[in-house]
Amino acid sequence: MYFDIYYKNHLGNAISLVREPYRLQTAELFDYSWEPYTESGYITDFSKEIVKKSATLTISAGTEQEYIDAINKFYEVTELDILNMNPGRLYIGNQYMECYIISSSKTEWEYGIEQMDIDIIFATDYPNWVEETVYEFEMAEAISTDNKVYVGRYAYRYANGLTNKEVVIDHFYEMNFLMRIYGPVVNPLVTIGNNQYLVYIVLDSGEYIEIDSRNGTIIKRKSNGDVVNAFNNRSKEYDVFKRIDPGRKKINWSGKFKFDLVLYAERSEPKWGKFLTKN
Repeated sequence: MYFDIYYKNHLGNAISLVREPYRLQTAELFDYSWEPYTESGYITDFSKEIVKKSATLTISAGTEQEYIDAINKFYEVTELDILNMNPGRLYIGNQYMECYIISSSKTEWEYGIEQMDIDIIFATDYPNWVEETVYEFEMAEAISTDNKVYVGRYAYRYANGLTNKEVVIDHFYEMNFLMRIYGPVVNPLVTIGNNQYLVYIVLDSGEYIEIDSRNGTIIKRKSNGDVVNAFNNRSKEYDVFKRIDPGRKKINWSGKFKFDLVLYAERSEPKWGKFLTKN
């Protein structure tokens, strides 16, 4: 059995860390810690500082040229993130942590032997493992009014009434989200559970807005690619950045526009058992 572990840089170039010519030997990927804050001798809060995780990777190949190419590829793929100040993602199965590879120390290598050990260090300022679930909600005109369960990449139930949907969110804690609403629409409103996500804005065809709960931002992307800060267009009656609780949730909207909902299940350590694959 192998852990399905790989690194993907911000351009989408991926390197498996458990397949030849790369083989992960040891790593601190499953370790975590919280920093407690104290006041008057009592713990009052917790936080996570910038985290560095070490790992040892072996590079080996059947020919000298393959060996040289593998060493150069690993450096170039990971270094691009540093040079562009844009983190890559370290994946374990479907779970990822955004990070940089900031150090590479070579050991156990010598002339004429196509094998090298590299001690690497991952660094992250957001030390959470994230698994994404994507829900896509189409315009009501394209949806049957019958009670049906549509099975696809992500299954969810379409209930009677074009604007009432229901999803079951499987996680142990509230989740950050990204909501992407597509035009044309005026003042789009989505209700999830007891909270309203409302932005006072006009979207033409080809435009969309993104509500990002983790970063507390709302942007409008125009059809020509221009980005507009729409933070001040949010409704202040409800919290448009309110994270979404797990469980069965009703989702309501007018049905006159399309939107996507991306949920981020976050953990301090990767979920065990979901990332094992056969070689």
